[in-house]
Amino acid sequence: MRADKNSPGYFLLMVLIILVANLARAQDETLAEIKYKEDYDRLQKIAAITNPSKRADLLVKFYREKPDLEPRLKQYADSLFLTDLDALMKQQNFIAIRGLTERVLQIRPKFGEAYFFHAVALKNDKKIEEAMQSLARCYVIKNPYQKRAKQLLDVTYRDYNKGSMVGLEKIINQANQAMK
Repeated sequence: MRADKNSPGYFLLMVLIILVANLARAQDETLAEIKYKEDYDRLQKIAAITNPSKRADLLVKFYREKPDLEPRLKQYADSLFLTDLDALMKQQNFIAIRGLTERVLQIRPKFGEAYFFHAVALKNDKKIEEAMQSLARCYVIKNPYQKRAKQLLDVTYRDYNKGSMVGLEKIINQANQAMK
């Protein structure tokens, strides 16, 4: 039996399909709102922690559990994480910085700012070549620390190579390839 486009049954069927589609879309929006609120509330609990090392550790776990985090929440989590790394830098707790950045970079390999702090921790441990690689990765990823990374990379490379800048482009090109 074929439905006639002019029949009342066909019209009712089309209305029903449209209603079901709208209901499904509304339900999806509601689920997204619930997920956002849950993630936001969890971030607020993490933000209340005052110990930068503990809070950064919880943020790394949060990143691992929430790879599909809503962009505004990811930006909020990133700002908390970077604030904690900065506080640890002021405390000269390079061991914690290195551990945290290594863990977060395994989860988010294109987190440019984390490469900057990772490089500083490596440089403090006298691992200059690895530090230069991290600085180059920070430099090739668009982020607020990009210029600082380039300046520190130039200074570090020049010091390490007795004033020569020959070969710096090779490190930057390798970082570009690694970040693709």
